[in-house]
Amino acid sequence: MKKILPIIILCLFIVTNHSFAQVVVRKAVGFRITKPLRDIPGIPVGSVKRPWKEVPNKFDFTHSSMKTNSTLLEPDQAVQSTNGTTAASKITENWEGVNNLNEVLPPDTDGDVGINNYFQMINSSFQIWDKHGNSLYGPFDNSTIWDGFDGDWTGTNDGDPIVLYDQEADRWLVSQFSLPHPIIFFGIVIGFSPPYYEMIAISKTSDPTGEWYQYAFQYDDYMPDYPHLGVWPDGYYMSTNGFKDGQTFKSGQATCFERDKMLQGDPNARMVYIATENVTNGSEAKKMLPSDWDGAVTPPTGSPNYYTYYQDDSDSDVPDDRLRLWEFHVDWNDPNNSTFTLVNTLNTDAFDSNVGTIPQPDTPQELDNLADRLMFRLQYRNFGDYQAMVTNHTVNVSGHAAVRWYEMRNTGSGWSIYQQGTYSPDNDNRWMGSIAMDGYGNIGLEYSVSSSTTYPSLRYTGRFKDDPLGTMTITEGTIIAGSGSQTHSAGRWGDYSTMTVDPNDDATFWATNEYMQTTSSADWQTRIGAVSFGVDLNLKVFLEGSFASGSMTTTLNSSGYLPIHQPYNTAPWNHNGGELVSDLDETPANGTPDFYENNPDIVDWILVELRTGTDASTKVAQRSGFVKSDGTVVGPDGTSPLRFGVKERSYYIVVSHRNHLPVMSANPVPFTNAAVTNYDFTTGSDKYYGGTNAAKQL
Repeated sequence: MKKILPIIILCLFIVTNHSFAQVVVRKAVGFRITKPLRDIPGIPVGSVKRPWKEVPNKFDFTHSSMKTNSTLLEPDQAVQSTNGTTAASKITENWEGVNNLNEVLPPDTDGDVGINNYFQMINSSFQIWDKHGNSLYGPFDNSTIWDGFDGDWTGTNDGDPIVLYDQEADRWLVSQFSLPHPIIFFGIVIGFSPPYYEMIAISKTSDPTGEWYQYAFQYDDYMPDYPHLGVWPDGYYMSTNGFKDGQTFKSGQATCFERDKMLQGDPNARMVYIATENVTNGSEAKKMLPSDWDGAVTPPTGSPNYYTYYQDDSDSDVPDDRLRLWEFHVDWNDPNNSTFTLVNTLNTDAFDSNVGTIPQPDTPQELDNLADRLMFRLQYRNFGDYQAMVTNHTVNVSGHAAVRWYEMRNTGSGWSIYQQGTYSPDNDNRWMGSIAMDGYGNIGLEYSVSSSTTYPSLRYTGRFKDDPLGTMTITEGTIIAGSGSQTHSAGRWGDYSTMTVDPNDDATFWATNEYMQTTSSADWQTRIGAVSFGVDLNLKVFLEGSFASGSMTTTLNSSGYLPIHQPYNTAPWNHNGGELVSDLDETPANGTPDFYENNPDIVDWILVELRTGTDASTKVAQRSGFVKSDGTVVGPDGTSPLRFGVKERSYYIVVSHRNHLPVMSANPVPFTNAAVTNYDFTTGSDKYYGGTNAAKQL
């Protein structure tokens, strides 16, 4: 539910399980194709007013002091009480996001990164940038995205926004709910009558400033509050919390939207919806998250989407601290056969989720903790020999808030907790986290930080895949240090934040969260930062087949023969990376995507590998990029160095091309996180392993 300055909203929710719940199948009740967003005059922020924004919220959070008596606290069995010692991280991008232009709180800070853009959506505005912080569109009211989409929802801008980048489709999804029928009693909004709507828009291309497919999906039973969505091969999955007339919590809700049809702009796209109140074990389920698929490797064919939440053994009838895992199987051939089933209970190391409000400097006003739920996202990856999911929530460690995080794995015999930890390196409060795993298996974690001496700030930490289990080994970094406190009596903070991974290199973590720059009622600000734990490589090499008169020809490019996806995903290379370029083509008659027309010096895709030894079995990383006519090798964006999510050390560099024999550096080359490594194969035979026998002098 949208949270406005005078409002404090508690999203209490319970979920249920198994397949006895009624399955509701419904086509979208509204559909429209927009003009290009860049050609639509943006609706100024704050233009859309809702009559309930002045209404006291009936679902207030319980504001309580932090429990500090150690005899009352359950010892945390996974606590990490020291900072990581691996100082191998760098902030590569860092800029100001959308701030409190709509005079609301909390911001519901959310954003995602694509191959060319960063898209941030908050309560109740959005903005689109390139990946270096240059604004392309906005900030405008979120209602701009659905402007001109006539229906019962017209004129609403009710919040709880989500934006996702669909990597496989190279498209964008944005959503928020619409509550067009307030229940008014003596001039005060006390609830909302049905119907309710989930508004979803899918970009028609990879360009978020282009055309969009607009959809409206209707709910008749309960108001779908706190929506969180995830991308999956057979649908866009959503968890919500159903409130009767917007007043009383009644049921958890699981919905799947028909992705295939929505990507095609089919107005007949359906949703499959299960209100879980009548499902076995449903009375104990709370605050679910759906799994959100990242990476180029799809989940195994037919895999359900996974939903999960945590339970604290301090609650009644809960024997252990645990995660509960559900499967949502959707059958699009006969949607009434779809099921939502509790399949696993994963006992965790002990924790205490009884977290009080968060202190700030220079004010008695404290901030909400949202420690009663998992925090966005439940990220999923398939590494081939195992599948992984990561998520996090807030716990109490010795009287201050800390972030408990999990990596779950499935090696073929079901899900289990592979590792877990509670990050609490000092007495500051860390909460409102978001976690993600990159394509190398490394983990990044961002979160809010505050205490009586630390202003609300945004920090991060992380770990490499093979580091000691349960430990964030990367030294904590600061994306933005706060310099003020929020004094509004509501105490609302965040509701959620987001950590995502750059699809161009699968090794850069992008974070967005809120912070305070000046002490004020609620003049919060948001920040967007990109963080790398890995190493970068500037490389130069010539290909014999394209070489002529000191440079290489670009015939494949100019003739429109270069694919948009990297071509090394088959034997003998077997590279499972998702590197791609946009297929946008403003002049389709010539058959060449705009990316290649704008980069005419690109020769072809190339594959670069790092090894710890000379044997192929010592390979630790692969990335695909482009070789240019002058021999320079760049990443899939056409300009950046190649980035690898590996630790600082020396590596052999191996270069492969689909029509040439591979070459390897003569010796291991030192790499550091702090600087870009340079290596030039074109300066002589001493750069090649095997010397003159390994390469031809051109």
